[in-house]
Amino acid sequence: MQSVKRFLVEDEGQDVVEYGLLIATIALIVLVGSTAFGGVVNDWFTNIGAKVDATSS
Repeated sequence: MQSVKRFLVEDEGQDVVEYGLLIATIALIVLVGSTAFGGVVNDWFTNIGAKVDATSS
């Protein structure tokens, strides 16, 4: 019974779980953002590359 009480009172692993959830949330936001805006960013860099090629010729 003592070990159960001690387990419920201790919060040493709480920080690790919170950081894990934070990292997972950030990774999900990056994944969704890159999926949603990936084509737009690709087109943007393609246009810039074409302009650089045109000016260097």
